[in-house]
Amino acid sequence: MKKYNLIVLAGYSHWTVAVFAEKFHTTNNNGDSSGFYSFFDGNELVACYPIEKTIITGIEEMEE
Repeated sequence: MKKYNLIVLAGYSHWTVAVFAEKFHTTNNNGDSSGFYSFFDGNELVACYPIEKTIITGIEEMEE
């Protein structure tokens, strides 16, 4: 399990998010930044955030 530390941008503001998941992958449309990050715990989708509005600030390995 990993902890993904994110900053999500929204207009003139932003917020921080911690997502706990085993892995993530990106999905892009036509190779641009209009895709999204998908976070998974096993085969279960935990969270999705748009690539162009999300900054991954850190990834921490969690002890089980």
